[in-house]
Amino acid sequence: MLSFKQHVQLDEGNPLARLYKHAEEGRHYAVISSQRPHDEVSPENNKKHHEELKKKLTAQGYSHKEVEGHWEGGKEKSILVHAKGAGKEHGQQLYSDIKKHGQDYNQDSVLYHDHNGAKLHGTNETGYPGKGKTAPVGQMKFNKPAAPFQTETKP
Repeated sequence: MLSFKQHVQLDEGNPLARLYKHAEEGRHYAVISSQRPHDEVSPENNKKHHEELKKKLTAQGYSHKEVEGHWEGGKEKSILVHAKGAGKEHGQQLYSDIKKHGQDYNQDSVLYHDHNGAKLHGTNETGYPGKGKTAPVGQMKFNKPAAPFQTETKP
């Protein structure tokens, strides 16, 4: 029987294989959404903003994958974005670009993960953790955690 690590490494059809490869290479990544709750932005505009953000990320040269973000009270389409290459320089560029997109789409925060762990980075004045502030988010787990704040990767 294969270990989880072997399964991810060997199964090219596995949706986690690319994520695992990027993590092994030392690439930083971020998770961002352009969506707001439906009482603030219509479903049509949320869909439009999501497609806009994907096009902007692609134009900037980032590889990305659609994921589902869960937060207390709801869920939203989110995007997992990998740095263009391994290392601090690429990670800092990703961090700068993602924070700007978070501000442009009025997000409370964006998630950024470097080799030391993941943190939420506040991008507006009204949401948690607050503009310019950071908050650790805990551990990365491969199974759906019980906590309401999570990002789920779909095949």
